Amino acid sequence: MLGKIKEKNLGNKIKNMLLKRGFIVDMDISKKTGSVYLKVDNGACGSIRISNHRNDKTKCKYNMIKDYSGKRSDILYGQMKKFYNYKMVGRLITDLEIERSNKIIQYGYSNYKKTRDKELFNDYYIYKQVA
Repeated sequence: MLGKIKEKNLGNKIKNMLLKRGFIVDMDISKKTGSVYLKVDNGACGSIRISNHRNDKTKCKYNMIKDYSGKRSDILYGQMKKFYNYKMVGRLITDLEIERSNKIIQYGYSNYKKTRDKELFNDYYIYKQVA
């Protein structure tokens, strides 16, 4: 039970940091495993999974895993995934801001904003390309 509280607190911390930076964030907690899922900008940016265990089958692009030490990024099931430990919150926020900036440059701010504001909650936090 204590582990679930830690993931929830970390999820709330990250959510508040992202909200201050202008992101739209939706948070969901898995009842079975206690993993926390953060959907960023309604799917326009990659989603975040915070957990005490690794799960390669999840479709989240950003994965925070307790005491993780290994490759920072990997391609699994055809998707780029990035891995962090609980002490790398600043790096996670920076990577999300870089992703958002790159998508705004690639597609234009108005197209990014249209995608972000659609509020379509597609298949459980799937990372999708904009446009």
